[in-house]
Amino acid sequence: MRRATKIVSITAAAGLAATWLTGCAGDVKSEFDKLDAKEFEVVYEVTGSGVQTITYEEGGKGELSSKSVDDPKVPWKKEITMTGVATSPNVSLILGEKGGQADCVITINGKEAKRATAKGGFGTASCVAASPAGTSS
Repeated sequence: MRRATKIVSITAAAGLAATWLTGCAGDVKSEFDKLDAKEFEVVYEVTGSGVQTITYEEGGKGELSSKSVDDPKVPWKKEITMTGVATSPNVSLILGEKGGQADCVITINGKEAKRATAKGGFGTASCVAASPAGTSS
């Protein structure tokens, strides 16, 4: 009799767990898909002097691509639309051998999200911002 009770209990628990997980997982996936489809406007900017290379990301939803600009004309600006919760806008710069001083800035939906400064020979600066797609603003 105890064995039958255990089997019934295990079967009932497995059934409840499957029902709960199936219903809940569908809601979570649906909400994630909505957030992951959100677009946001990104502006990358580099100002200053002595910049040798700028590298930045564009794309979204797991399809990011890295782009480089060698010997850019500064001030430099790139406006793009990105998509997705897991997308992290980023831009970085490397100064040349003679150095200088330069800033990189990321603006998302009109608000400054990150700023960094590079100084001196082969100085570097990197800006990485979080996607706003998972927030209510």
